[in-house]
Amino acid sequence: MKKVFSYIEQYQMIKPDDRVIVGFSGGVDSVGLLLLLKEYQTECQKKSPEKNSFLLEAVHVNHQIRGEEANRDETFAKDLCESLGVSCSCYSYPVLELAKKQHLTEEEAGRMVRHRAFETQAKKAKETVKIALAHHRDDLAETMIHNLVRGTGIGGMAGIRPVTEINGISYIRPLLCVEKEEIKEWLENKNQLWVEDSTNKEASYTRNKIRQNILPQLKGLNEKAVLHLANAAETFLMAEEYIGRNADMMYNRYVICKKDRTIIKQGLFQEDRLMQSYVIQRAVSETAGKKKDIGMLHVKLIQELEKKQSGSRISLIYGITVWQNYGDICLIKGELEKKSEIELKMEVFPYENMQIQEKKYTKWFDYDKIKEIPCVRKRQAGDFLTVTKEGGRKKLKDYLIDCKVPRQERDSLTVLADGSHILWVVGYRISEYYKVTEKTKTVIRVHVKGESEDE
Repeated sequence: MKKVFSYIEQYQMIKPDDRVIVGFSGGVDSVGLLLLLKEYQTECQKKSPEKNSFLLEAVHVNHQIRGEEANRDETFAKDLCESLGVSCSCYSYPVLELAKKQHLTEEEAGRMVRHRAFETQAKKAKETVKIALAHHRDDLAETMIHNLVRGTGIGGMAGIRPVTEINGISYIRPLLCVEKEEIKEWLENKNQLWVEDSTNKEASYTRNKIRQNILPQLKGLNEKAVLHLANAAETFLMAEEYIGRNADMMYNRYVICKKDRTIIKQGLFQEDRLMQSYVIQRAVSETAGKKKDIGMLHVKLIQELEKKQSGSRISLIYGITVWQNYGDICLIKGELEKKSEIELKMEVFPYENMQIQEKKYTKWFDYDKIKEIPCVRKRQAGDFLTVTKEGGRKKLKDYLIDCKVPRQERDSLTVLADGSHILWVVGYRISEYYKVTEKTKTVIRVHVKGESEDE
């Protein structure tokens, strides 16, 4: 009890007036958690009788998998909570059906419905809600081993966090400081019963294989193996938090998030490779809208892409397209879309030294200098711009390269042309030759249809 109470206070898991909702299966871990929190509630009331203690309730989720055994667990959960004076809300979901429908594993679907139940119950409360989960030190060790085997970085080796936040709700794990055997012994000393989930013995689940085969062998090598893994996880967590803070600053410096794409600036690839990996992984996750299954493989592919020639591209997980653009890395979800055709509205009128307010989507030109009828089209071979007041010219292709316009976007740009002489590359610059001067007598005003006159 003292160990758990101290751990709760170390991480400031519970405050007065909080509503703590225990994920309560009726198994040994959740029974231990509920009883310990009931004891902690009494302890808080003794220490500070003038303050309101936290509120305690339970949520039980029936996965509709184990038939009568699942119904037995639900009845046990209700009865124990009633004996403790703790409110218990029960939820039921067809997990196997949901797993099949949403292409999830049974474990993933189970986790999803539990979070759904917690969030539903949390929305009913007026107080600050904390969801208390019964993960213990053995679970932490299992998670570390599981992550290591699947492939992970420092974050994965930190295992299960004492406190996390999902969708604005805090999840707390007060039992991470104790091992399963300690919880069992404590309950046995209190003559407290619990129920056993038969699926915990099935070897088809990856975690059960680790629990039944690997952890016992590690304990055979060193009886304190689980404690040492937990201590290592704490070190990894501190390292992860430190690196994460620095990676956040680097992300803000080198990553530009636009409406249709994410751009990683070339400068990132001059930084330490470890920091690169954190920033790149976050950029891919932000583009995908999820973190699951995004790892070092994707980081390495992008690091290799940065060394290739401009225009090189790769496809990543979740339909993400990545390409290199003059050293910068651009990411979008899905294939590059062709830009819709742009329409230009043109007006010709006498120029009388009026004030010209050029905007992004509105440009003015000296009409008398235009030799042919202005043509709205895509670029063609031989196109050029006048880029200096003295009449210096530049091929349109070279101009676009200088502006670092991605190769795959150049052919979709709209230009306003006088033969091969470009008046305006829409979205970019206009030609020096056609600019309005004090000698101009007639102007042509060109505006992009559908865009604001003020932009």
